[in-house]
Amino acid sequence: MSTLALCIPARNAEVYLPRLFASVARQTRPFDEVLVYDDASSDGTGAIARAHGATVVRSNENTGPSTGKNLLAARANSDWLHFHDADDALFPDFVEHAREWLTRDADVVCFAVEDRDHDTDAVLVRRAWDDAALARDAARYAILNTITNCGIYRRSTFLSCGGFDVRPETKYNEDQAMHVRLALSGLRFRADSRPGGVLYQRRNSMSSGNRIECARAHFHVLATVAERTGRQYADALGLELWKLAGVCGTYRDWDYVRRALQLAEQLGYAPAEAENPVFRALARIHPFGAVLAREQFVRWFKPALRDGVPTAS
Repeated sequence: MSTLALCIPARNAEVYLPRLFASVARQTRPFDEVLVYDDASSDGTGAIARAHGATVVRSNENTGPSTGKNLLAARANSDWLHFHDADDALFPDFVEHAREWLTRDADVVCFAVEDRDHDTDAVLVRRAWDDAALARDAARYAILNTITNCGIYRRSTFLSCGGFDVRPETKYNEDQAMHVRLALSGLRFRADSRPGGVLYQRRNSMSSGNRIECARAHFHVLATVAERTGRQYADALGLELWKLAGVCGTYRDWDYVRRALQLAEQLGYAPAEAENPVFRALARIHPFGAVLAREQFVRWFKPALRDGVPTAS
């Protein structure tokens, strides 16, 4: 019978781990093993994990979650892996549903997720992934959709592909970097529409507190795909690069605006559609000027849309 491990990267997470472990205890069917990566925590993270029966792998140097998850994957004994952030939680039937997939023809199964407000527990949004699109072309889907890391992964194929990308430049977009890597390596993807994880949104988390770093990391993921595949996914990459240029423009990160547009041009992509014909025409003549002009227009005539948006450093 195939087995399933829960792998939790954690740094100074003693405030959050009790909630996660409570959801682990409520599972209708248990995990076969639970491992926690204590990433040089200065609080009681390791002690709390041990008190809940987890195997703790301790690092005395802060390495980041991607390195930690790869180490847990190598340390686990189970056939399948589920990675879960320390500040989130699980639906009580996650393991029961996950076990239905363990003997099926797949390497990666992406479960739906529910985003909730950390302070109020209010549901913000529910997200599910397209099973047919993933089965048809997982790489294209992973380029166009940042799949949240709430899935299960066949350990042998996950490790053979190198697992999480540990490069510093992809640190803030690790989920997409990993899923794109696995997809480009030929792993078989499926999706389950049933929710598996609860993702708590809070201020100043790794993602919400570092928006421009997330955008820059997204560029490096897209650039890596372009390097590996050439123009095979030029349409999908170009679309995402133009979106990214707009995001970077809101932070006045003109360096990354140029990088994104230059890569889109190298791929032979120009925006065929835009929100208005003036921008579309200008984008074909002078891409950078189009993004700059649109951002300046927003700041002049709709300044409220940029309240609280910092300028990139």
